Amino acid sequence: MKRIRLGALGGLTAALVLLLAGPASAHVTLHSYDAVQGGSDALIAIRVPNEEDTATTTQLEVDFPADTPLLGLNVQPTAGWQFQVTNSDLPTPIKTDDGTVTQYVSKVVWTGGSIPVGGYQDFNIAVANLPKAPTVTVKAIQTYSNGDVVRWIDPPAATGQPAPAHPAPTLDLPPAPADNTSGATATTTAPSGSSSSQSVKAVSLTGVAKTSDVNNATTVAVIALVIGVIALIVAIVAFFVHRRTTTPPPSPS
Repeated sequence: MKRIRLGALGGLTAALVLLLAGPASAHVTLHSYDAVQGGSDALIAIRVPNEEDTATTTQLEVDFPADTPLLGLNVQPTAGWQFQVTNSDLPTPIKTDDGTVTQYVSKVVWTGGSIPVGGYQDFNIAVANLPKAPTVTVKAIQTYSNGDVVRWIDPPAATGQPAPAHPAPTLDLPPAPADNTSGATATTTAPSGSSSSQSVKAVSLTGVAKTSDVNNATTVAVIALVIGVIALIVAIVAFFVHRRTTTPPPSPS
């Protein structure tokens, strides 16, 4: 199966996820900028805020669904934290481009670290194959240093009903874009025999620019143009001021 290697580019991707995800919310949430229905090689951030006033978060357990499994899931190491991965059998084997898959990651537990009061932490996972479903919902169990346990497992509220107190983290998966054969694709394959429980194993690059990339580039170009015009005006003003101060007064007749 295709794997996702997170090196320097993985760190850049993670930074993009953080920028697009925005500030931490009051709930455990899922974020991704490249996850789509039936897609591949996606990075997903599990964002965990600390909601206690006098305790720190010391453990996070995330249970992944069997009906919409995240295949080829690998965990990006988080500084100060250790993680333990549990694999389980799929109810029905799934055929992929890389063969038939019979197991999936059903649970990841992070321990050993600390999320301070008023802080949050992103735990990143990489997924080789996403389900063809509009959403993926996980269950998260957050443990605090004072022994409190918060279970983020409540199903979504029905239309018109109040939101649950501890909603299960849900990631919306937009439809995959139409195939574009004009973009170049490069894939890095992980070496055989490497461990899959302590590192993330592959990265897929595409040469097709996103609309947001084009908009950002346009914004940068406009800002650069404005700065250039201002610099030109300042230079012209400085030239005439210097010329005026250095020109000797006319001698009396």
